[in-house]
Amino acid sequence: MLSFPVLWAAFAGYLSYVKLHRPVLGRLATGITGLAWVLLGSGLVERSLAAGHWPFTSRYEFALCFAWAILGVYLALEISWGQRGQGPYVLAVALAVAAYGLTRPAADQAIAPLLPALRSPWLVVHGLSAALGYGACGVAAGLSLGRLLRSGAPAAHSGGTEAPPCHPLPAASDVERQIERCVALGFPWLTLALVSGAAWAQQAWGRYWGWDPKETWALITWLWYLMILHLVPLRRWRGRRLAGLALAGMGIVVFSLVGVPWLVRTVRLESLHAF
Repeated sequence: MLSFPVLWAAFAGYLSYVKLHRPVLGRLATGITGLAWVLLGSGLVERSLAAGHWPFTSRYEFALCFAWAILGVYLALEISWGQRGQGPYVLAVALAVAAYGLTRPAADQAIAPLLPALRSPWLVVHGLSAALGYGACGVAAGLSLGRLLRSGAPAAHSGGTEAPPCHPLPAASDVERQIERCVALGFPWLTLALVSGAAWAQQAWGRYWGWDPKETWALITWLWYLMILHLVPLRRWRGRRLAGLALAGMGIVVFSLVGVPWLVRTVRLESLHAF
């Protein structure tokens, strides 16, 4: 709960940096984002110790892990990239994910005993790889949102160092490269999540794949980002089209996390997954 207002403060700091063109505000926003990441991570560790298992067993826990991963990937990207102008858009995605987790019903937030199928070493492999993969895709979505809403700084300021105060926004082409970079980072983790999930299903239910709704949408998510990686070299699929594809990919991720459980309940589909 403490990390949520800190996230809002970081969002306000990045927004002020973009509007006022004051580098000190950008550095302050980065520091606040780092504090939010530490607070959220500490809360997840505390919950893990209290529950006796990794925090990947409910939509509440996974949403917070998802937000934590977005912040971690973005901070690493910002350090290597040297640009802060896309911070408001990425923080907006992290805030939306965290808000979803914190508004879950009390029953979902409560610590509950592990179901027999979840008592497996695959829990940490599958859960952590999914969180990191989705986190990288979340950063790509934030960058894509910024690419679609803002044209970016002139091409002369597309280098790796931070742009001058008069140009806090990076060049559009530079943003596109970072979108591609985030998708390329997230894809191996999505692959590991898919493979480890299949191995876990074999251990728990005696089959690797059963076309369960959750499994099907995990495969759709993986295929979507595979498609993006194949389209990136094509010139006509760069620019705003690339940003649109990455943003749509985030929509698929959100539907997999939120829409599929709702669909299972509403249509009364058979599903062995807890969420």
